[in-house]
Amino acid sequence: MSFFIAARTILHLGSDLISSDAVAIYELIKNSIDAGSKNGVGVQIDVVIRHSDFAAAMAILEEGSDTDSLKDAKEAFLDRVQAESDGDLRASFVDAINSARSKNALASAARKAYRDCNRIIVSDTGHGMTRRDLGEIYLTIGTTSRARAVRDALEQGDGRPPYLGEKGVGRLSVMRLGWKVLIETATVDDTHENTLEIDWKKFEEADDAEAASVVLEPRTGALKTSDGSFTRIIISDLRSSWSVARLQQIGTQQIARLTDPFSWRGRRFQIRLSINGVPVQPVRSVVRELLQHAHAKCVGEFSLEGGRPILTARVESDLYNGDLRELRFDQVDLLSMSGLKDSGQPASVLRTLGPFSFEMYWFNRQRLRGIPDVGEREAVRQLVKNWAGVCLFRDGYRVLPYGDPGDDWLGLDLTALASSGYKLNTKQIIGRVTIGRLTNTRLLDQTNRQGLIETPEKEVLITLLRDLVSHWWHDYLNDASHSKKRSEDLAYDSVKESTVVDKLEERATQSLREIRKEYSGEAQLLREVKDAFAEIKEAYQRAIERISAVEEEKERLTQLAGVGLMVEVIAHELTRATELTQATLKDLHRQRIDADSAAALRTLAAQIKVIQKRLQTLEPLSITARFRRSRQRIADIVNFVMEGHVAQFERHKIRYVMSTRSNLDAIGFVIEGHVVQILENLIHNSVYWLDLERKEHSLFVPRIRIKILRGPTRIIYSDNGPGIPRGRRDSVFEPFFSTKAGSSSRRRGLGLYIARQNAETLGGSLELAELGSPHENRYNTFVLQLREGQDEP
Repeated sequence: MSFFIAARTILHLGSDLISSDAVAIYELIKNSIDAGSKNGVGVQIDVVIRHSDFAAAMAILEEGSDTDSLKDAKEAFLDRVQAESDGDLRASFVDAINSARSKNALASAARKAYRDCNRIIVSDTGHGMTRRDLGEIYLTIGTTSRARAVRDALEQGDGRPPYLGEKGVGRLSVMRLGWKVLIETATVDDTHENTLEIDWKKFEEADDAEAASVVLEPRTGALKTSDGSFTRIIISDLRSSWSVARLQQIGTQQIARLTDPFSWRGRRFQIRLSINGVPVQPVRSVVRELLQHAHAKCVGEFSLEGGRPILTARVESDLYNGDLRELRFDQVDLLSMSGLKDSGQPASVLRTLGPFSFEMYWFNRQRLRGIPDVGEREAVRQLVKNWAGVCLFRDGYRVLPYGDPGDDWLGLDLTALASSGYKLNTKQIIGRVTIGRLTNTRLLDQTNRQGLIETPEKEVLITLLRDLVSHWWHDYLNDASHSKKRSEDLAYDSVKESTVVDKLEERATQSLREIRKEYSGEAQLLREVKDAFAEIKEAYQRAIERISAVEEEKERLTQLAGVGLMVEVIAHELTRATELTQATLKDLHRQRIDADSAAALRTLAAQIKVIQKRLQTLEPLSITARFRRSRQRIADIVNFVMEGHVAQFERHKIRYVMSTRSNLDAIGFVIEGHVVQILENLIHNSVYWLDLERKEHSLFVPRIRIKILRGPTRIIYSDNGPGIPRGRRDSVFEPFFSTKAGSSSRRRGLGLYIARQNAETLGGSLELAELGSPHENRYNTFVLQLREGQDEP
């Protein structure tokens, strides 16, 4: 037994896989490219009467009364004939209409004339097809001949694939355009033309019969009139209305972007479009001079160096007077930026993604001016409008629909709408991303040509580019134009902060409801979870009330932002613990292991106690401005903070040690809350990056080490995570600098900024030290230097 393919299935394939007339023409042009046509491809449309006009005339004929004259019915057709259409075709149509002697004969003659006198001819001088090719390859939907050739090229390490297409469904494009097709083709060695005629309506008439019941037979045609090879596809009985304006639109939005407009080398594949003898020129190509006058640009590539993924980018803008910023992200950075850490996908996705490059040019539409060799201001504005968007090109040819008007495959528009400052949206960016069939084997087209197949590699490609544009490029441009924005963003909104905690509480409450379904005991424990959230809110309110009394605005805003960050972390930990307990009980319920169910709840009880311990770290931040500093043993503060993280370290398998070389009697003249905040932020970063490193390397043992020294008093804090690249020694302390992905917090990238501000408020400093230990050209050690004296700084 085998699958039975009904004839109508062929029609469904054509309508479902080829989504529009533009895509159909696009696919036919790609076939000509694959055929190696030396003089390009011609798409000639001959329309004597448009499909919509023909349908209107037929309605008049069929709905008219018996008393309506035959002459009036004929006039309904003749009045709609296109005066500029081909003379011979127009004459044939007019003769067919005029020769009818009755309304029934007119209806029959009009249908036949429409089928015969309206056509689309796609012609090229490619390698052509033999009669055998027509029968064994062209008539095989889903043929593997091209796929095999691509696989062979991949195995041989060729630079470019032999074909753009390989799915074997492109021939369904002709069905989308018209009900009938005549193929005339020949190879160099053929003496005669080879022909194949298909009437797709026969598949509709066959209905439930097997597709093979519709017999299609390639034939030997007329003697060749030239020595070369060619293919001519004549599509008739057109299914859509065509006009100069519609073909111009397809030329502008689809055909002009078929080939990579950024490639300056070599001759572009020639595409000739015409309708009723009128040439339709695709929109003017983007020119080098226009891109050279962009107000900003972001250019870079993703590559594998020694098997390890690297993303490099260069951003620059004339708003910075030509200054530029070099960005480099290694594997650890990319694991976070790509979202792989949070999605649970393996780190190997960064390697299977394959290399790609990108270049994007940003235009401030209000600042557009005339450009020599491009045109006056209005011409420049129109050119930017026509080419706005980020296209995706594979081996020099565009992947649909990426880059179409209104397409936002990178999600830039929503991000720009939600941000302040420069709007890096698709209407202001002309850009391209380039991939290759042989280099990006996991980035494949959907069969219906509506984007790439959903794969982890596709998601990583989009996430990396979106983060690069909306985060790094966006911040760079804001630096150029809004120097005060950074400090303004530290403005604190306690209502928004409370909303974050409320949302986390809602999640925990939902988990508690589910827990009650799975487990009826320990009601007191479940109440304690809700009580813990109340304690979080109360501690938070006490902290901000006290900090609000601080007179210096910068210090007050910094402390408020720091408290908000700590509150989010604590609330998130409690929510996570509750959700994890709920998920554990759900699994155990299926196994009916009561002892383990009780153990899961005991774990939650222990976590609540840890949270309550962590809440105590907020209390030192509530000290009033009159008692800001005191002489304290630094070891006591360190132990106080670290005890609150014991359970977290156990969960993440982190080993914490206080160095035996520490001076446990070292005294600092400090504000306890400031030291607490500094340590909390360092720990928060360590847990994130150590967890990422452990996910990448199964044998990795995460460690945090603290050493306290005197002369002067210093806290040496280090971990053995991936570390901070040498080139970011200063930038990591800037506000809103972060390579973490997926965070929606308003304070992403504020942790180290707040930590350094606190250190300076104490009259000390926070710096990176010990370059190259334990990783070459990376920092893993922070040195917090504190004051020992009692004089105010």
